[in-house]
Amino acid sequence: MQTRTKSSARTRTLLEVLGPGRQGWGTLAVFLLASALVAGCDIRRAPAVESTRQLQVADVQRIVEHPAVAPVAWAPDSRAFAHSGDHRVWVYSLDRGDQGIASAEMGTALSWSAALNLIALIDRGVVSTLRPDGSDRRVIDLPGVAVALAWAPGGDRMAVVLRRTGNGQPRFELWVANHDGGFKRLVTRAPEGRVMRDVQWFSDNLYILYGLSDPAERFIREAHRVRISYPDHTEIPLPVRTVSLRLAPTGQRVAVVTADRLAVGVGEVIVSRLDGSGRLVLAADPGRFTGLAWSPQGDKLIYARVTEESRAELWLADADRSDRLPLFSYPMEYTDPGIDLAVTWAPDGRHLVFGTNTGTFVGPIWLATLQRR
Repeated sequence: MQTRTKSSARTRTLLEVLGPGRQGWGTLAVFLLASALVAGCDIRRAPAVESTRQLQVADVQRIVEHPAVAPVAWAPDSRAFAHSGDHRVWVYSLDRGDQGIASAEMGTALSWSAALNLIALIDRGVVSTLRPDGSDRRVIDLPGVAVALAWAPGGDRMAVVLRRTGNGQPRFELWVANHDGGFKRLVTRAPEGRVMRDVQWFSDNLYILYGLSDPAERFIREAHRVRISYPDHTEIPLPVRTVSLRLAPTGQRVAVVTADRLAVGVGEVIVSRLDGSGRLVLAADPGRFTGLAWSPQGDKLIYARVTEESRAELWLADADRSDRLPLFSYPMEYTDPGIDLAVTWAPDGRHLVFGTNTGTFVGPIWLATLQRR
């Protein structure tokens, strides 16, 4: 193969330059680099850590006018994202605009696999996978109604939350499946009378975080980490009762929107370590917050404060509370006092989309672009 030949040539060149008399750590470093070249490894560069002081907002615009349903799913290259609406699945390219790729009566959840370059979709409770051009669509046969899903960040498995009915009562279960349903496994069940929420993978692709709520309540009472291959449950202490739970990409911290004063529409944005220590309050003043999302680097968060006039004020804040940057402020398209925002970062950390397309509500999609100062 041509790539393999070039890699082997590079390896010989490196070893010749090194020479027989040079040894030590330099030798080891070159050997490891050469081994990676021979193996044909695909080395991806993650976005660098940077503070809000190094960034500025380059542009914000509303790019999708028709009502979208599910929160968007970004492509691995950050040049496109998938969304649902108007009975279709769409892929919006930053270069070419919107294109419908497949039918979907009510697409309520989307996820884009970085490892497989496949889109996973929940349409009326049924999970399917398809390519970004809409081809090779496969339905995953699962024993319940799917309500949430997420691809593992670096693997070929997806986590799916199913709702099943037993003895006249709904029960929620966490399953793991592959892209065609050839592999599927029950991971854990929620206690009776509890709903699974905010399902997210840890970066090692081995553990999943999820929250538990009462069916009639918005706030999360408990959070758990579970291993997908064998029973290994750990409860993650929450700072207080929360309405939103977000795991940092590093897997070392969580961010929450509190629900301690939900009755009067007031809460806080709090970051802490998994064990509950190192608690920091990001927002200067209590308010009604939504749209909580970590940056791909795990060093910043986006959140939105919603005013009584249904105006959304989006902020970009350093996770260590050192500084924050006003991102955008706009009157929301709908005035429902309980409406939320969905915010999704692109993997490159330079683009993010937001809107009221949360899966339970609809709305147009906005795109914000960041750049270095």
